[in-house]
Amino acid sequence: MEKRQHVLLTINVLLYLFLAVFSYSYVDLNLTLSQNPAILHFVKTMQQLGYFNRSIATSIYLLFIIVAFSFFIYNLWLFKKEKVGLAYLRKSTIINTVILIFAYPFLSSDLFNYLFDARIILKYHASPYDYRAIDFPNDDWIRFMRWIHRYSPYGPLWLLMSLIPAVLSFGKFILNLFAFKIAIGLFHLINTVIIYKILTKINIKNALFGMAFYALNPLFLIEGVANAHNDVVLVTFMLLPIYFLVVKKTGLSIIALLSGFLIKYIPIINLPWLILTAFAKLNTYSLIVLNLLTMTVFTYVYSSFGITVPFVSGGSTQIQFQPWYLFWTLPFIALIPNIKLLIVAIAISFGASLRYLPFLYWGDWSQTGTTNFMQLVTILPPALAVLCLLAARIARSK
Repeated sequence: MEKRQHVLLTINVLLYLFLAVFSYSYVDLNLTLSQNPAILHFVKTMQQLGYFNRSIATSIYLLFIIVAFSFFIYNLWLFKKEKVGLAYLRKSTIINTVILIFAYPFLSSDLFNYLFDARIILKYHASPYDYRAIDFPNDDWIRFMRWIHRYSPYGPLWLLMSLIPAVLSFGKFILNLFAFKIAIGLFHLINTVIIYKILTKINIKNALFGMAFYALNPLFLIEGVANAHNDVVLVTFMLLPIYFLVVKKTGLSIIALLSGFLIKYIPIINLPWLILTAFAKLNTYSLIVLNLLTMTVFTYVYSSFGITVPFVSGGSTQIQFQPWYLFWTLPFIALIPNIKLLIVAIAISFGASLRYLPFLYWGDWSQTGTTNFMQLVTILPPALAVLCLLAARIARSK
């Protein structure tokens, strides 16, 4: 047992250390992370791979995704068969998180927008709801940012939380970047603990299995810890209401949900189910399923139609599915460790991770066939998973 865990932990380290190093292939060409000669040489060498050898870099990313998900599935099998335990899961979760805190957010620029929203407040004493990055054209950060024309689409509590790493960094960009990454990494660990605590109350037999599905999922590690999307924080305030209800603390449950609303608005649509559970004695399993179904429908609608969010001058719309939207649904599946549902969820995670391939290969999203490819890799893996499950069921019935 000890030998197996040692081997598994070694693979964890090598796998995500490789990803952390590879992520620096996509450091923006206008961004200088450090003046240290060794770091400058390292980053320039990696940029040669990411920007000037795109076919090789894309192949490396594809190979990593295949290996990472294969290792993830093997891990889940080990937990299902009870061949590894809590000690291994705890160590691997912490190791992966710490390593990816130091990864560059190579697949998204959202982190830089979070940092600049806080900068608008601290440096320019203005509101990110009324001012955009483009309104400060002399700021050095504009050189490497994207989406400089957007107002902040997030709630006031999120902006307040964003100020903490900004203040602790004393105006230094690199300190601000990694202080924020550390904060996001901590929330990933918090979510892992909450899922475990909920499952120990409602389904202790599958507690480690469900916890592992969230903690070791490559999609969550890449989009959450490496790319540092604030949806990791949102998950905390979607899980906490369930946990507080399980431990009979209805008031804290409602406060947690309303806090989530003040981060990214989305949790408010689950308020009716929370009220039903608290005052009409709906059981916890039904609450989780209703949350999952509601967020699944919302994710589809949000990805397909323009939606205006509160508090933003001129509104903000998004009509494109993004891989990190799966943070709104899949953590609930971790609380329902049904093997068939998990197989489909893993297939969805895998397919969503492949949506970046056209961007990595071409350097933009405008190439012919990109949209069709992204739709195909998002739909095909879960569709195949469902077909395989149906075929297996038919075979068993015969």
